[in-house]
Amino acid sequence: MSEKTAAELFNEIPPPTSTRERILYTALDQFHAEGFHAVGLDRILSLVGVTKTTFYNHFDSRDSLIREALQLRDAWDAQHFERRLKALAGYDPQALLLGMFDVLDEWFTHEAYRGCIFLHACAEFPSHQDPIHKIAAEHYLVSERTIAEIAAAAKVPDPAAFARQWSILVQGAITQRMITGFDGAARVARSVAEALMERALA
Repeated sequence: MSEKTAAELFNEIPPPTSTRERILYTALDQFHAEGFHAVGLDRILSLVGVTKTTFYNHFDSRDSLIREALQLRDAWDAQHFERRLKALAGYDPQALLLGMFDVLDEWFTHEAYRGCIFLHACAEFPSHQDPIHKIAAEHYLVSERTIAEIAAAAKVPDPAAFARQWSILVQGAITQRMITGFDGAARVARSVAEALMERALA
């Protein structure tokens, strides 16, 4: 695959074991490499080597393929992120919060980094009512809820408000890296996050 998820960067994606998974994996690769609107169904099916009849035995439509591909990608990235975060930061809540930027830094500085497919999806399907946009946005909303849970464990006052601020730093780093190519974005965001945490716990 030409495009790498955070999970792929650390060899944690299982190989496809069915025609359905081969279609999903290929779709993810192509959508991330070329964009959702630029990649037609015919190209995906040609690469996989299956017919439209076979495709429709597994998926209702091209949009349903996009939705399921994003959900699969979300599951991969969430599993990897949690594993790497605990490996780097252990279980201390404050360390876990700051460790998020260390995991991002590993991703940002890897030679196979190609950006965030969820940002791509939100940009190409900009309506907040679009089911595809909703799935992509939920990727970040789940992250914010997780931050709030960790912040509560760290005894941060008003964990929800803190999580919104922390999430903006995380998402800002991801956007900065993707748009400008600055691979030190996570480290800069971490320094700001340290000040935010110090103020919150004062």
